[in-house]
Amino acid sequence: MVIEKLVYGGYGMARYAGKIYMVNNVYPGEFVSVIPTRTNKNLVFADLKEIIQPSHQRVSSKCKHFPECGGCQWLDYDYQSQLKSKTEIVKEQLERIGKLDSSLVNDIIESDLIWGYRNRMEYAFQKNNNLKLGLNIANSNKVLDIYSCPISPNLFDNIRNKFRELVNKLNIEIYDKNSKKGILKHLVIRRSFSKNQTMVIIVTNTEYLPYEEEIKQFFQQNFHPYSLIHLMNSSDSVVLRGPYKTLLGEGVLNEEFDDFKFQIPPTAFFQNNYNVTQKLLRHILEYFKNNTQKDDTMLDLYSGVGLFSIYFLPLFKHIESVETSKVSVKAAISNSHINFIKNVNFILASSKPYLMKNSDKRFDYVILDPPRKGLEKKEIQLLSSMAKKGIIYVSCDPSTFARDLNIFTKNGFTLKSVQPFDMFPHSYHIENVGILEKN
Repeated sequence: MVIEKLVYGGYGMARYAGKIYMVNNVYPGEFVSVIPTRTNKNLVFADLKEIIQPSHQRVSSKCKHFPECGGCQWLDYDYQSQLKSKTEIVKEQLERIGKLDSSLVNDIIESDLIWGYRNRMEYAFQKNNNLKLGLNIANSNKVLDIYSCPISPNLFDNIRNKFRELVNKLNIEIYDKNSKKGILKHLVIRRSFSKNQTMVIIVTNTEYLPYEEEIKQFFQQNFHPYSLIHLMNSSDSVVLRGPYKTLLGEGVLNEEFDDFKFQIPPTAFFQNNYNVTQKLLRHILEYFKNNTQKDDTMLDLYSGVGLFSIYFLPLFKHIESVETSKVSVKAAISNSHINFIKNVNFILASSKPYLMKNSDKRFDYVILDPPRKGLEKKEIQLLSSMAKKGIIYVSCDPSTFARDLNIFTKNGFTLKSVQPFDMFPHSYHIENVGILEKN
């Protein structure tokens, strides 16, 4: 069969004998044979058996763990072709799911760094016979021992590989998800690109970290991290959650965008690609500069550590910033002080209860960056009556994004543009900014 195009989720799509096939590790134009893995009516998921005729865009992979590792899907696909496919995917999702005009989608904005771009990596520990520290095997809960990863900084490889040796030497007990027993769960490394700072987070299931002094000494002698954190986390669903203790250095990372300073605590969310985040901020800034008036107000929903609220504040009279994480709200308040900003109100609340309680409030603009699952219908209805002029919708999932944009257009808004950003080179993930204006 011949692969027609790439679709969201990282699959190549083909049609054969009246059925649609979703195939792993293939690219447009390739002639392949496949092994079906599961069938759902007219949809067949399949693994690649053989490439009979490869694509000219297929290149050699820079990673020895690809494609076994589940971190990247398109490491052996030419970067310019990745960008083209991503723009097409957003257009397709907007048309098929959102029933909207795909000509509103601009060409994707690329990442200047396509290697070593990630500023956060979460590695999992696992022990069967041997100790493993790495990333999950594609579509599996099994951990693949990772020795080098081209999308993260070289320093991350160095820290992870040496720390694995230390854990082996000290024979620290590894946590087992099945029995819920054991100690070490994850090693998380975060980096500030603007300030060249590294934070190392050791995640345990327990309140104590065995060999704490030896571990501190090891990091001091080998890496001098800006920050070494012990995070106590009994959750198996979220890696960065729970109380933490600073073992070395500072308890936060510092990042800077166009002279605005941000402190990021160990468990707070922050965008994964510094360079593309900068481009995304400037894209939205450009729109606001051309459309806002000095008396305008804004609601920032799912506001994290206050990135949007603080960065865009000079253009607004007042911003209300709403976030569900206590750690992030505390950091956002601290960030407003660092930047000498007063006209922001930070509120600790979940989005739906906040919207229902404050449904009589009105803001000129709303900016929101919800989780992958997007918004509930009720939230969209409430936001539609709260926003007087426009909504800026930031999303990392094109399908829920397209679905939600469709509902906004039925609630009195016109979609003006969609701008995709390549926040995650070599993977199928796409960040999007949609601009909606009130009719």
